[in-house]
Amino acid sequence: MALSTKASMRRSTRIQVRIPVVVTGPLPTGGTFTEETYVVTVSKFGARLKCSYALTPGMEITVKPKAGDENALFRVVWAGGRSGNSDDVGIQYVKRANIFGIAFPD
Repeated sequence: MALSTKASMRRSTRIQVRIPVVVTGPLPTGGTFTEETYVVTVSKFGARLKCSYALTPGMEITVKPKAGDENALFRVVWAGGRSGNSDDVGIQYVKRANIFGIAFPD
């Protein structure tokens, strides 16, 4: 499928950004991790971020923008992606919110 066709089928526009965030979540071996990183794409339903931990689809993580007071729970929907960048992670809001402060049309 052509990229432009795929983009037109998306539920929401994606906006390229670089938002510093703190990500926390469970480790497969028990315990939790915390990482300061950044979000690179935002949509109404989720985001793509960079993460050096091996996250897997289905995991739930908390993301908090460094410049804000709010955080939100996200579910990992993909890791690695077609680009093969193992640190790219697609996340979707568990309960839709707008912690990144970007207004999307309904």
